[in-house]
Amino acid sequence: MTPIPADEPTAISGPGQEPAHLRFLDEAATATGDLLAGTVAAIRAGRLGRGLWHPTGFATFEIAQVPALGLVRVHFWPDGLRRGLPSHPSIHQHCFNLYSRVLAGEYRESQYGAVDPSRHDPRVPPGARRLRVYQVRPTGVMGKDELYETGEDLNVVPTLRAARFPAGTWHEVPVHTFHATPIARNRFCATLAVLSLPVPGAADVLLGQPGGGSSVSLRRVVSDGEQELMRCQFIAAADSAAPGSAALDTGSPDPR
Repeated sequence: MTPIPADEPTAISGPGQEPAHLRFLDEAATATGDLLAGTVAAIRAGRLGRGLWHPTGFATFEIAQVPALGLVRVHFWPDGLRRGLPSHPSIHQHCFNLYSRVLAGEYRESQYGAVDPSRHDPRVPPGARRLRVYQVRPTGVMGKDELYETGEDLNVVPTLRAARFPAGTWHEVPVHTFHATPIARNRFCATLAVLSLPVPGAADVLLGQPGGGSSVSLRRVVSDGEQELMRCQFIAAADSAAPGSAALDTGSPDPR
């Protein structure tokens, strides 16, 4: 991973160093390299097809399903536009590994680790936040989300603080890693992401404030006007970037 670090981030370790995860990164880098030129052309021509708004506020467009690897999507955080669900938790972990190549703009990534309270002191450890655990239950319906408040809490501390990833770099989120994307509303970002096949035993989990309850929601479809806005912002960001950015370079970033 090649971030431009923000203030005092901590290096990522653990699952990200496992051979299976490193193999996924290699295969994901190759897949996004193969799909890059066609994807950029489709964005510029406004031919991405149907998009959906993720509950945390960014837009997703499916690009391909790669056998034995996973799903490839384009993700957009448009300048001035987010369509998230009110009060939806922003910190979450996936049931899959994630590899993401930054096409245009700048991506921001924060990550968190769980901290167990002391056996003799049940209070929140110094520097940690105690948050409510929510689970995502599979619905079997694309674009339909079911969120369940478990009643359990978890203490977490930041392990990576708003690390910056400009166009031409990439980032990873290993399975079981809590993360958030603190991309400001007045900033633009577009990425080409690979979501691995679900990892056995893993689940989508969110961390937020207690009292959110359980809910079922349908993801909002990206309108033609919203997609046109993303297309124009992408072209402006990509064309203003220095030569060699990922939006112009079809080479494959080495994830090792």
